[in-house]
Amino acid sequence: MNKSMYSLILSDDVIDKIDSRAKLMNLSRSGLINQILAEYVSMVTPEQRMKNLYELIGEQMNSFANEFRFLLGSGDNAFTAVSALKYKYNPTIRYNVLLYRSKEHLGEIRATLRTQNAQLLSDYAQFIKLWLGIERSLTGKNIVCELKGGVYRRLVDLPSDNTSPDAMAKAITDYIDLFNRSVKLYLSEKGDIDAVCDAITRAYISFLKKDRISV
Repeated sequence: MNKSMYSLILSDDVIDKIDSRAKLMNLSRSGLINQILAEYVSMVTPEQRMKNLYELIGEQMNSFANEFRFLLGSGDNAFTAVSALKYKYNPTIRYNVLLYRSKEHLGEIRATLRTQNAQLLSDYAQFIKLWLGIERSLTGKNIVCELKGGVYRRLVDLPSDNTSPDAMAKAITDYIDLFNRSVKLYLSEKGDIDAVCDAITRAYISFLKKDRISV
């Protein structure tokens, strides 16, 4: 959605109210006015689509509440969840969903291993290598991703036009749950890598059959 500059003549009292509301909503003055006008003419803005999808992701993740701790701020304009690992020094993995305004990708999923343990970081890197091999083999896609310093970033494809926001939110949350279960399995059973690889592969196949949406 393109944007242009326009001049409006508004009363100072109106602007005072707009600025106060915009601050509460973490929006700029122009952003709030654009949203108000879009709602008035029944138009959905990219910001509204993103907000709606964040909220749906937060709702879908409630089914995994036993495995994740949700951070404040999730739901309106961001989504963040944390899962604990059974490993010495109590490390965690933080999951973020970041949606884009661009038309090339829907956004990205980040899985950040929060630890200073060199061995754990090395194990995480080996897991990511295994995970990508399985994922690329099963999907036939060139997954766009990177791993830097314990931060794994993975781009999410744009859904097809007939994909509902609810279905996309479910696919994203199921993917995060699958990744989380897989990394925990790898770290706990890495001594039997063949069995781990087989288990993760079967779980990923089940995910593809259940959601049927490209993530």
